[in-house]
Amino acid sequence: MTDGNYQVLARKWRPQKFDQVVGQSAIVQTLSNALDQGRVAHAYCFSGIQGVGKTTIARLVAKGLNCSKTDVPTSEPCGECTACVEIEESRNLDVVELDAASQTGVDSIRQLNEVARYTPLRDRYRVFIIDETHMLSTNAFNALLKTLEEPPPHVVFMLATTEPHKILPTVLSRCQHYPLGRISQAEITGQLQRIASVENVSVSDDGLAIVAIAADGSLRDAQSLLDKLIAFGGDQVDDETVASLLGMVDRELLFGATKLVAEQDLAGILKFVNKMVEQGTDLHQFALDLLGHLRALLVVATIEKAGEILHLPEDDLARLREQAAMFKIDDLDRAFALLSGSEYKIKQSEVPRYQLEMVLCRLARMPRLEPIEELVSQLRSESGGGSSGGSGPQQTGKQESNEGDDSASISQKVDGPNRNAGFTTPADRGLAVAPPVARPSPVETPPSGEVKPSNGTESILKSSSESGNVVSADAVGHDPVAENLNPKDPPRERNDQLWERAQGEAMVKNFVDALRGTLTDVEDV
Repeated sequence: MTDGNYQVLARKWRPQKFDQVVGQSAIVQTLSNALDQGRVAHAYCFSGIQGVGKTTIARLVAKGLNCSKTDVPTSEPCGECTACVEIEESRNLDVVELDAASQTGVDSIRQLNEVARYTPLRDRYRVFIIDETHMLSTNAFNALLKTLEEPPPHVVFMLATTEPHKILPTVLSRCQHYPLGRISQAEITGQLQRIASVENVSVSDDGLAIVAIAADGSLRDAQSLLDKLIAFGGDQVDDETVASLLGMVDRELLFGATKLVAEQDLAGILKFVNKMVEQGTDLHQFALDLLGHLRALLVVATIEKAGEILHLPEDDLARLREQAAMFKIDDLDRAFALLSGSEYKIKQSEVPRYQLEMVLCRLARMPRLEPIEELVSQLRSESGGGSSGGSGPQQTGKQESNEGDDSASISQKVDGPNRNAGFTTPADRGLAVAPPVARPSPVETPPSGEVKPSNGTESILKSSSESGNVVSADAVGHDPVAENLNPKDPPRERNDQLWERAQGEAMVKNFVDALRGTLTDVEDV
């Protein structure tokens, strides 16, 4: 049983020296050198997610500036002198910490500026640590700007923020900006192992790895989670306790759901979701964990030493490799995109079960992509015998599903650039595919309103116009449009009908050219 002076692990294990800071070695080295060399800036800005050490580093710099064991700033504050102890306990009169989240107005900054004019009461520097700086109002930023630009020699400002983009650029430009990155899972796990050893708590490496993953780069969050686990399990914390207390989904559920999707078992998926609902599983958390599972499948499918990235036991890695073999990389990509787009709907839905069931069924019904090599081989076999030019016998739209229909097969199976994507095949419209004919030149209508044919049809059309008779099919070939021309129609109307025929022939020719070009592109791959 603990006494009333108990401190949570996040406070108890807060770094007291620069060499105790985890995961920010480059920034720590830079600041240490600046203190030792006397190159102290008048303003610093530390940015990053919560729990990566922004305020901690600011306090360490304040200790280094005011440590009384030395006559000059140092990178190794003693942590025992009056100045160091008071800074650590947040009661040093020369080191002022301002919470900008609760004091956002301009009056707080005006008071700060007034205090900054005076020399320190005891220490070498008067230090102002402004936490959550991005919460300050625009007027407050403007009030701070002049002091930041021309501060007194004994004043150092240190800003800490999780959203540096919300700070006025004019303010940020007057600070040395140090962005603190997320702490790696390996570094968090190592620090948790040291804490567990000192606190005499037994937690498996896999359990600590799960805690590190849940912390998402924040060491303080990881320490808080470990504190919660110790409060629940005491000195012995097993993996099941870690998974259940952190709200993480059992990996068996992830493997089971993915297997049902790969097998396209819709009935099994519905029964699976029903079982999760009966067990009280958080469906939104399941969707999030399933996204991570799909990402893990992609990692093991593309990287030989996937353990360096995933930090999972070898047994789980082997199961992931076995399951990744059921999918192609493109299928995993599309599945991730579909599930990612539905995750928010599952979270916001009043009945998340329905959303999850539908998205899993869509994943199962999603057509699997075929390798391009197989498509090329199939196209070559289907286009053999000189049928790529469309000169074979007439085919109707009902023959789209037959293997002998080259146009339908190509339009459905070729996945790549199409230079004539706006055209549809005659078979798609249920029309007969006629042999290609030469495209006539456009028929121009002179201002007088007379029909002016072109090319080889000029003499035929001219004689027809003079005699008032219909042009015979034997003269220009079998042409249903020409056969249906009414000899009593005015020349302009007959010209319009011929022009429609020319446009139809042009569309057919363009479609045939598109087919030939597609086959050429595929064969060049």
